[in-house]
Amino acid sequence: MSAQPPPDSDDRSARDRILDAAEACLRRDGIRRTTAAGVAAEAGVSRAWLYRHFPDKATLLSAALIRRDEAFWVDAQQRVDAADGFAARVAAAVVLARAAPLGPLATELRESEPEAFGAVIGTFVDDIVPGLSWFWRAQLEAGVATGELRADLDVQGAAEWVMRIVVSLVSVPGQAVDIDDAGSIAGHLEAFLMPALAT
Repeated sequence: MSAQPPPDSDDRSARDRILDAAEACLRRDGIRRTTAAGVAAEAGVSRAWLYRHFPDKATLLSAALIRRDEAFWVDAQQRVDAADGFAARVAAAVVLARAAPLGPLATELRESEPEAFGAVIGTFVDDIVPGLSWFWRAQLEAGVATGELRADLDVQGAAEWVMRIVVSLVSVPGQAVDIDDAGSIAGHLEAFLMPALAT
């Protein structure tokens, strides 16, 4: 089962080329020295074409980091799929995300350029929930198909909600659950998440 939606247009190809270039610039130059003009040159597109897809530098760099994070989740999907039951799959995702909550490139940039990263992170957080909801849509659809989750579930709404729960548990751990213990997280989710989703 492939959760990642495939590229579906030339416009998508241009967007991917720009994001490839943005990631290359970030790895080589960091946040402060990466410019829209430099990314456009690296991608072989005009600045006008770049701005058609990304209105400013923060949105561009955020999108590059989110795509890298999506790649992390594609790689992690097998480990999540191996967990027994939906709550355990969400718990496995939380544990994986705790290891690299914003993806390895974002984590490296946060450590090397904290102020510049702070300027980008707001856009990243705004975009990460819809940007990664595809991962949870696939998991929820599988749960509905097997009868573990309600047949009348609003899959898109639930996908965004589950992503918000993962982001919240990773970034704002509390006292009710041991955030580094998949079993503790799964028990917490069985009590509070599954009644809303399960049959």
